[in-house]
Amino acid sequence: MLKDKSASSRILCVLLAAAVVVVALLLPAPEGLGFPGKMSLALLVAGIILWVAEPVPFAITGLAVMILLPVFGILPFSGTGATVWAAWVSSVIFFVLASFGLSAALLKTKIPLLIVTVLLRFSRGSERRVIFAFMAATFVCSMFISDLPCSALFSGIAVSSVLQIEGAKPGESRFGRALMIAIPYAACIGGEALPSGSSMNVMAMGMLQSSMGVTISFFDWAAICTPIALVLLVVAWASVVMVHRPDPLSEATLARLAEFAERRERFDALDWKVLGIFALTFALWIASNWTGWDLTGIALLGLVLCFAPGIDVLTWDEFVESVSWNVILLIGSVQALAGGIREQGSASWFLNASLGKLALGAGALVGATAVVVPLIRLFIPVGPALIGTTLIPLCLMGQEFGVSPVFFTIVVAVSASTSFANGLESASMVVHKYGYWTLVDYFKSGVVPTVALMVLHATVLLPLVTAMGY
Repeated sequence: MLKDKSASSRILCVLLAAAVVVVALLLPAPEGLGFPGKMSLALLVAGIILWVAEPVPFAITGLAVMILLPVFGILPFSGTGATVWAAWVSSVIFFVLASFGLSAALLKTKIPLLIVTVLLRFSRGSERRVIFAFMAATFVCSMFISDLPCSALFSGIAVSSVLQIEGAKPGESRFGRALMIAIPYAACIGGEALPSGSSMNVMAMGMLQSSMGVTISFFDWAAICTPIALVLLVVAWASVVMVHRPDPLSEATLARLAEFAERRERFDALDWKVLGIFALTFALWIASNWTGWDLTGIALLGLVLCFAPGIDVLTWDEFVESVSWNVILLIGSVQALAGGIREQGSASWFLNASLGKLALGAGALVGATAVVVPLIRLFIPVGPALIGTTLIPLCLMGQEFGVSPVFFTIVVAVSASTSFANGLESASMVVHKYGYWTLVDYFKSGVVPTVALMVLHATVLLPLVTAMGY
């Protein structure tokens, strides 16, 4: 990442991205693709360069790309039909805004700590079970709130409880290393299980609906992805404890943990109010499979209830502070770029000019997608960029072979929010600051879960998608 490097390094990176656009301007448009289509692909490549190197914030790159869409005739700013602003504003943006607020409300309660204490009662003095207890708690909460705050919350609980009691020193304690790697793993896995767990899920679902006219319900996503996520949680835990071999906890630590697990935190009015809002929101999400109610509308209802007189579990200042505008602007700008690529037929052209000539069968396409997309994620460190660049071409190719676009949507969404081998993700970096592990440590224990993710997607995902009627 170049954001903290010298100005000259950052300028050089920007010039490289600009050179891609200039070269595309000078080259003739390939057969079957017009000038706007050619330039949409050039902007995509330039954007990937800037998102990978990050000489400027992700969102700023997205805004710059968005500004250039009308310049090259890819999408107009205004008019009838598809426009930059129409592509930018979508239900995804409002869902993400609502999720930030709901996450902020949940993090004010004792609910996450209660989950940890309940699970620690079943650890029975085993350091491996303690790690799994933290993973399970993180997993459950991450099904409803974003990976980053969830990872930050449970790593903070770990540092202030079991690691402090044990006296686990950063860089020395194998138990500390394993636990602090396991938490961001669990946060990402939990985010896969439900649409509410990650903004990437909602973004991919929105693009599927707008480009292919296919809608995945909340219940169907949960039925398809939760079993895979549960298997992956166990695999990730096994990999962490086998690779890092956590040292046994001392008798004093076990005694203190037993005391901690028996804590009886009494819920106050705030806790019960937030729990009620989440229970109502979740029930409406599940019921939307039959009612047809919009998932984003339900999320916004939950957010509005947080501010209702007599409930007041969130203040406006707390909500504004919880919103990551970098994420909001990035998602919107990537949606605009993807809309331009779709409008100009660039995705179809790229499909026919590259993958379409390989004459893959349906089975080979499914297997290749399950393996290649997570590998691409290692080189495109921004989830929205991965979705914007791969989802539409894969769905179009799937049409040619009769593979449901829902399969590709889930693979891309999960890969966009999960990278077990790359410790530079936001959910992992918020834990890395404590100094318990290195990027090499993170990579070592991430190989097996990454392979497991590929295998599960290649073998189990499509039958589950088909069983749900897609």
